Amino acid sequence: MNYSGNYGPQDTTPSASTGPTQAQIDQFCQMFNSVVSCTDGDQLPSIMSPNVSVLLELSGGTGLALLNEELARAQATGDPQYIQAVESAVDYIIYFVETFVTEAKRVDDENKALLGSILKCMVENSSEEQLDSLILEKKDQFNAGFLRHLDGECVRIMNAPSMTPESTKMLQILRMVQARIIEELGQDLGERAQILGQLLGYETTEERIAVLDAGLQVRGRDFAMELKEFTTEALQGFQNVPGGVEPRLMQIVSEIDARIDQFLA
Repeated sequence: MNYSGNYGPQDTTPSASTGPTQAQIDQFCQMFNSVVSCTDGDQLPSIMSPNVSVLLELSGGTGLALLNEELARAQATGDPQYIQAVESAVDYIIYFVETFVTEAKRVDDENKALLGSILKCMVENSSEEQLDSLILEKKDQFNAGFLRHLDGECVRIMNAPSMTPESTKMLQILRMVQARIIEELGQDLGERAQILGQLLGYETTEERIAVLDAGLQVRGRDFAMELKEFTTEALQGFQNVPGGVEPRLMQIVSEIDARIDQFLA
């Protein structure tokens, strides 16, 4: 069996012409072997997720070539069970990459549409209240991914070969929108007795840290120091709990504590 066709997006990075690095190949092989040996399908996403970047870097013909090499090695063993396991791993990896790329495009399209609706409101209405009303209406969509998208748009404009009056104005508008959204998200952080509970409600580290960062920027250094005192007390208290606390809770509070340290530094 030989695989051809699409494997993620077409690779236009420099590595497409220079070939993969040894580090990329090593990471790919380690991931591939983990997928082949995995006996619990529920564990496959956790194997793949940390390797998304290298999978995308090796997308296109480079990735297919590596997969076909693995297939050739498996077929050379003549072991039907091992060949089947390798073929299944290849199928899953291709499915995972294509699904990831499709989902990433969907999220990117949603972020563009959301930002577009905000900019349209600002152009068509001079009233600040209407902008505030729209931001409140769309607040649930202001996740970590959207904040990254918004910052990415700002960086893209700043990195342009030259700045025109129009691009300068657009950058000012985007920064204003960014500040307004961060301010709104920051309001979600109540007094410190409620903060950890609110942050624990976010499913991913990225969302949790994005909201925490927003609160720290809005509330300032004094707030950060109070919150730091609270997380330190919580972590010390966890150590005194008989039998320990749930590992995920310890991990989340440790992440929050470390992020506050970065802010204060």
